[in-house]
Amino acid sequence: MNNGEGMSPSVFLVGYGNPGRRDDGLGPWIAGELEQRHRDRVTVQTVFQLGIEHCVEMARHKVVFFVDAARIGPEPFRVRRLAVSPSIGAGFTTHLVRPEVLLALCEYCFAARPLAWLIGVRGRTFGGGEGLSRRALRNARAAIAFLDALLERGSEAFMAETQAQTKTILVIDDDPDVRATLRVILESAGFAVGEAADGIAGLKIAEKIRPDAIILDLMMETVDAGSRVSTTLKSSGFTGPIYLLSAAGDSVRYNIDTQQLGLAGIFQKPADPKTLVATLKTSLKVP
Repeated sequence: MNNGEGMSPSVFLVGYGNPGRRDDGLGPWIAGELEQRHRDRVTVQTVFQLGIEHCVEMARHKVVFFVDAARIGPEPFRVRRLAVSPSIGAGFTTHLVRPEVLLALCEYCFAARPLAWLIGVRGRTFGGGEGLSRRALRNARAAIAFLDALLERGSEAFMAETQAQTKTILVIDDDPDVRATLRVILESAGFAVGEAADGIAGLKIAEKIRPDAIILDLMMETVDAGSRVSTTLKSSGFTGPIYLLSAAGDSVRYNIDTQQLGLAGIFQKPADPKTLVATLKTSLKVP
């Protein structure tokens, strides 16, 4: 564990899993890499499995990241904001605790409730033996790049204390993993974030919260849902920048008239955190 020098870091990262079972060791491997990069920014622990004793360290920090291998789900990784489990008595023994339960215990025992996220990095090989598979290693590097961008900003960016000065970004995407990933990127940069799972809901929420900018998936309920929503927003008087989010590759840039649709630009999935934040800050004139 690393506590840095001087003041203790306010970000706590736990990488858990068994390195003796190939990709099950993704969590500890990523934690070790991040400890080398951010010794003065983060307190790191690597363990085989979570335990109730981790509540003590959690209570000392403002932000907590749990990093684990995922057997199913999207590649390269999935980000999920954690909420307190409704029952601290279910789903754990003294040897195995779910992250949500740890949050509940942390609040119950120490009156502390840090912001917490689970990063599930996709693994492929979980048999006996050491060493990450090639695909797992690629996914791990993507997760490290993602966490690098967040940790460089420090925990203060997560707290967003001055809400009156915060710009609001609306994310419209039918994939909950994409929305969760963008939320943690944007909130860590000091933005407030709204969400919608489809175009119709997005139009209603945009009218209600009046966001400063919108990030919009190209293909949702229909293949052209994003472009339709963008056109509707502009015709209804929305003047903020709208960015399209697409997994279709560079061909989208050549087949879509961004000016005609009123778009400020196009981000490819998965969006690069640094590029995304820098673009939005420039567009919205955020220092």
